[in-house]
Amino acid sequence: MTYAVRHVLLALGASLLLCPLSGCGLIRHASEQSQKEAAPLFESDPVRYRVDIRIEGSTKDDSAIRAAMEKHSLLVQMRNQPPDGIIGLMRRARIDRENAVRLLHSLGYYDGTAKTEVEEPRNEGDPAAATLILSPGPLYHIGRAALSYSPLPAPLPSFPGITPESVPEKLSLKEGEIAEADHVLAAVDDIPPALHRAGYPEADIASTRYTLNKNQKTLNADVVVDPGPAAVMGEARISGADSVEPAYLQKLVTWKDGEPWNDRRIQDYRRELQSLGLFRFVDVKAAPSSLGVPEKNSDVLKLPVLVKVRESSFRTVSAGARYATDTGIGVQGEWQHRNLFGAGEKLTLKAPFAQDKRGVQADFEKPAFGDRDQKLLAGSSYLREDTDAYETTALNAYAGVERKISPDWWGSVKAFGEEGTVTRGVKDEYRYASLIFALRRDTRNDIMNPARGTYVQWEAAPTTGYYNGNFSGLSTKITASGYHAPFGIDWLVLAVRTSLGSFMGADINNIPPSLRFYCGGGGSVRGYSYQAIGPKDKYGDPRGGSSFHEINLEARFRVTKDIGIVPFLDGGMVYEDEFPRLFQDFQWGAGIGLRYYTPIGPVRFDVAVPLEKKSGDKGYQLYISIGQTF
Repeated sequence: MTYAVRHVLLALGASLLLCPLSGCGLIRHASEQSQKEAAPLFESDPVRYRVDIRIEGSTKDDSAIRAAMEKHSLLVQMRNQPPDGIIGLMRRARIDRENAVRLLHSLGYYDGTAKTEVEEPRNEGDPAAATLILSPGPLYHIGRAALSYSPLPAPLPSFPGITPESVPEKLSLKEGEIAEADHVLAAVDDIPPALHRAGYPEADIASTRYTLNKNQKTLNADVVVDPGPAAVMGEARISGADSVEPAYLQKLVTWKDGEPWNDRRIQDYRRELQSLGLFRFVDVKAAPSSLGVPEKNSDVLKLPVLVKVRESSFRTVSAGARYATDTGIGVQGEWQHRNLFGAGEKLTLKAPFAQDKRGVQADFEKPAFGDRDQKLLAGSSYLREDTDAYETTALNAYAGVERKISPDWWGSVKAFGEEGTVTRGVKDEYRYASLIFALRRDTRNDIMNPARGTYVQWEAAPTTGYYNGNFSGLSTKITASGYHAPFGIDWLVLAVRTSLGSFMGADINNIPPSLRFYCGGGGSVRGYSYQAIGPKDKYGDPRGGSSFHEINLEARFRVTKDIGIVPFLDGGMVYEDEFPRLFQDFQWGAGIGLRYYTPIGPVRFDVAVPLEKKSGDKGYQLYISIGQTF
């Protein structure tokens, strides 16, 4: 061992012996220095930052590109959640750079690139800077858009009265239009559903090939479709219906046996079953081709439709309440059975109890009566009504049919009869019978809280009966309402309704009070007492009239998801003449309402005042109930 080596070993041993006394100060100092130099790599303090998005080059879509990038930028969306250190910020910037390239491509800038720059704060307390730079490059347009079939679609057999939809011959892409990725992909995705409606339920995309022509700056799309077998519609095979008769569900099918396959019929049938209120689960789909039966001398298959349902409870007990300063508190209990005899028959029993109406009421409805689009309607009630205009105790009954004429139109006819007593100073008997014809069109998007669409109903009822002598006449009434969201969203809905009616051919003194027309109250002209508008008798009580006209205007503002405010204006008048004098002698009421929106409909609280207050009118009226006024 040399002299030099021996000295090195002695020095090393001495330092090890001194460690317990010195606390390894040399080693500790070196470790602390190393940690200090490495601190930025393990920095954990949150770093505030600002974001700058720049568009390089000249494009007319700068603002649109910037807005789209802000919507998809992780840096922008998480700006209020600072990352842990500069490295965390750089990680976000890298993700945004990748998102930016994908965004540019989706907008048709297939040569687009992006880069990011991250600068640390220059002074303590300053935010870091994250800059995202997008270089869109030239905008690409659609070049070739080719659609082909392999194999070619088999021809469909003819069917009386039905022409199948056409097989798509090309993509819905036009040469020269901007090659936005979403638009291109949507055009391709539209092909299979179109074929499913045109007789080919298993059609699918076989292959797609997208190529870019860098010289011409165009995108070419070559799409090959496998149409699958041609098919016609067969029977509905129903499973899961235990208490509901399958024969009833078979009667509701929306297609004819052997007609060309059309998925729209499947969707219509699914909606039909869901609307019955009998099932908590409904699945309707085409059977696989392996279950199809070949048609004679043809390559066409007859495919069954597989229907799977799970039944829900058929019985419902419910209650409702309302309050108005003119009619007081009212409650109503209701019991309903929606599958009384196993074929969707609906029986509803109601028991209203209020200051103005008390009694019991039963309504029966049998769907698919003779035809899938026709219902049998029947009902009866025993009611006592007590208003300022009259007091009646009456028994009535009705029976009729209602038919769905088209998706938006319904027509009905029913026979109605009523007999009872009425008191207006003295007690009299009355009875009458009517044949009521009705036509209805309804395109509202929601019955309880419509935001768009219209509703129109017309009724005509030839009536004959006895009250202070025999009478005969024709009662007519029309109601129309419309709903419009001017900004395309439901935060503001403008609603309007007008109603008018007439009873022709009978003297007012021979028309039973319950058949006359009245205005005023929560469902009519708010601000006035129930039935208070119009002619009065010698005692100052409402007399009713032979005709009426009223109008309601509302602006429904939705302040939050659950709260809304509704200013409104109502007007109307009752006339002794047989024909209403439109907008003449109107009495107007105005007010404001509060709406609390619930899953079953809005809870309504309205305050209204009469604008033409007369003797006996209160200064204001309050109304509380469920559902919009109209």
